[in-house]
Amino acid sequence: MFRLVRSVHEYRKIELDHMYRKDKFHGVILSLLGASTVILGATGAHQLRPKISPEAYERFEIGFFYQAFHLMVLLLVWSSRKISSRTKPWIYRLMGLGLLFFCGSLYLSATRELLPFDPWFSGPMTPIGGLLFILGWGALAWGIVKKKRG
Repeated sequence: MFRLVRSVHEYRKIELDHMYRKDKFHGVILSLLGASTVILGATGAHQLRPKISPEAYERFEIGFFYQAFHLMVLLLVWSSRKISSRTKPWIYRLMGLGLLFFCGSLYLSATRELLPFDPWFSGPMTPIGGLLFILGWGALAWGIVKKKRG
């Protein structure tokens, strides 16, 4: 016959399996972000540098530094068992959007003279990205505080 009720053990197994798949997905995304960071750094150093002004290249380097640094933080968050698993997705979202807005705006600003359009919108994106980074760090602190023993 069919059993309509699942045991607590079965629900826990389903929940753990779902968490494992999500964790694996986040690891793959972070690995791809790492690969893109290496590609971006090499492209910037070898192809972009001779084509833009020193001031523009400095903006590019700042964006690259923040991207590499926050990627390392996200990898530590992903591998840590000392942060609440309920908070980790918020850390990923906030810092990921911070990367997109903060670093992306600096990359757009650095390559302004090479682009076929004026990235006028990149100016306001930088402080929004900075705020998202700050909120991500706050979420990290919250996740550490809320982690239960074990």
